[in-house]
Amino acid sequence: MPLLSAEFLTRLGRLGLASRRRAAGVQFGERRSNRRGNSQEFADHRPYVPGDDLRFLDWHLYGRLDALWIKLFEEEQDRVVQILIDTSASMAGEKLDQARRVAAALAAVSIARQDRVAVGGLDEGVRFRSPPRRGRENLLPVFRSIEELTVGSKTDLARAIDAWPRLRGAGIALLFTDFLHPDGPEPPLRRLLGRGLEVHVFQVVAPIEVRPAIDGDLLLIDEETGEELALTVDEGVLDRYEAQVRQWLDHCATVCHGLGVGYARVLTSTPVEDVVLTDLRRLGLVG
Repeated sequence: MPLLSAEFLTRLGRLGLASRRRAAGVQFGERRSNRRGNSQEFADHRPYVPGDDLRFLDWHLYGRLDALWIKLFEEEQDRVVQILIDTSASMAGEKLDQARRVAAALAAVSIARQDRVAVGGLDEGVRFRSPPRRGRENLLPVFRSIEELTVGSKTDLARAIDAWPRLRGAGIALLFTDFLHPDGPEPPLRRLLGRGLEVHVFQVVAPIEVRPAIDGDLLLIDEETGEELALTVDEGVLDRYEAQVRQWLDHCATVCHGLGVGYARVLTSTPVEDVVLTDLRRLGLVG
C-alpha cells in the first residue's frame, strides 16, 4: 500500500514548508538565504569600494546622491530537511506507520520546493540513514527510505543524535517521536538546537495510550526494557492514568515551546491529509 495517494501528492505539490528564520545554504535552490548574491531579489545597498563589480552600481542612486553605491541581492539557496524518525520499540505498529505517512508528506513538500531531504531512523543509535537528496526524480527513493524504516530496541535519542552526521547547509530537523524514554524531551532537542538547526517535533500518540481499553488483573511488560508490572485496573485507575498521560503530553509541548521548537501532536487516528492540510497549516508549518 503506498504511503500517500496520488491525489494527495498533487495537493502537496502546491504547498511549501515554512521556515521561521533564514540561513545560508550550500547549493542553489528556491529557498532564499541571508547570504548576499546575484539573484534578482534586491536586498540592500552598500558604498562602492574599488574592485566591486561595476554591473551592480546603482546609477539612479548616483544621480540623486552623487555617490557610488552597490546593489546587494539575496542569493537563493536550498536547505536540507532532516527527517528523523524514532524507531525504538515503543513506536511499533500504528505510531511508526503514521510517522512514515506524515514524514513522506513533508518530504514531498520539501522536494517540490527544491530542498534536499535526508532520512534517519533513530533508537539508541542511528538505525538507518539515507543521504540528502533533491529533485523530483528522487521523491521515490526518499519514500523508499521512509518505508524501509523498522523498529529497533531501546530509546536513547540524545545518543542517537550525537551519532547522526552533521550535514552542510541550512538545516531544518523534523523529529517524529513519542518521547517515551526516561530522559524526556529536553536532551535530544538541545542536541539538535546545538547544531544550529531549526527544529520541529511531531509527537506521535495512539489514542489507546491515552485511555487503554483494559480492566482487571494484568501483567504489563515494557516493550523496550522487558520490565514487568502486575496491577489491577478499574475505572479509577484509568482516570488517574489518563490524567498523568495528558499531563506528560502537555509537559512535552511546554518544553518544546520553551526551547523555541515547533510542536505538533499527531494522533494515529487522524488521517494524514487532515494532519498536514489542517493541523500543520494551522500551526504555520506548511502553507
